[in-house]
Amino acid sequence: MKIKTQNIIQQPKYRFLPLANVFNQSLAVEWLVRDYIPSQSVGMIYGPSGAGKSHIAFDIAVCIANGLDWCDKSTKQGHVLIMAGEGHNGLTRRLKSIEKVRDIEIDTSNISISERAIGIDSDAGLKEVIDAIDELGIAPDLIIIDTLSRHLMDAKENSNEDMASVVINLEYLMRKYNTAVLLVHHTGKNPKSGSRGASSLKANIDFSFVVDPFVFQQIKHCELKCEKQKDASDDLPPLSFGIEVVELDELDDSGRPITGACVIPVAFVTRNKSQDYKDIALKTFMTDKSEWQKAFIQEVEGDLSDDSKKRKFREIVKKLVNDGWVKEFEPKKYMITTH
Repeated sequence: MKIKTQNIIQQPKYRFLPLANVFNQSLAVEWLVRDYIPSQSVGMIYGPSGAGKSHIAFDIAVCIANGLDWCDKSTKQGHVLIMAGEGHNGLTRRLKSIEKVRDIEIDTSNISISERAIGIDSDAGLKEVIDAIDELGIAPDLIIIDTLSRHLMDAKENSNEDMASVVINLEYLMRKYNTAVLLVHHTGKNPKSGSRGASSLKANIDFSFVVDPFVFQQIKHCELKCEKQKDASDDLPPLSFGIEVVELDELDDSGRPITGACVIPVAFVTRNKSQDYKDIALKTFMTDKSEWQKAFIQEVEGDLSDDSKKRKFREIVKKLVNDGWVKEFEPKKYMITTH
């Protein structure tokens, strides 16, 4: 089904500029979040359900609202709009969890949240969004759309034509308000195949980050990796986060603490290329050595043979033992040590 347009939104006049005018523009990228989100851009963060992608997006939102560094990267303080596809209750718990863990008070004047989802895949829906933004009287510096699928009414995710049209609508918002747009999106049935739906989505946006969940020491974690950064380097080290359950300062009707959750950066699994195998070994850790080795081999990407991966596994296990990360408490049985 094609996206229904009603010619409500008037695109800027199409024109050509002299090369001299283009050359006079600055070559430097203006960043909303240094190295991660350009100030004027459309991009996405995606991953499986429950991986932590929304937690990361909201953590970024809070840092921008309060002018705080995010993962040691400077941010430009500004106003954030959250186009929420679900109710406010869960979102409020997540934001209050960030407040408690970061020990801050969120600048509530710098975050606005939609009352409902709306179709961004039609001119009529786009006009409603624009009217709502203009009613606020303040231009957004970041628009978070959580999730993309909840904000599509007519468009088909698997249609390249439809998704290209959606990106055009988002670029209209980007240009009109000189803002960044961050989509929260899902993977398909096979997470290793990338983001769900048409390839035109990733092809037409400015940046893309994938969130990969894993469990370490019986605690949920996730890793954020850069897949695309159109106008800057995409050779960014992966960032790892623990997903922490937080008791909030309010009780439910049975007298139990209400809980939320948020992400916390975890330094020991933030890796560069020289640490890859060590971090994969920690990420896939299992007490039984043979099971651990199988998980390690499955996780390692590239053209290495299984024999090479087994050899690398033995080397890494030996190093982890020597460095005090793990301990062999009986033959071929290991445990994580407090490091």
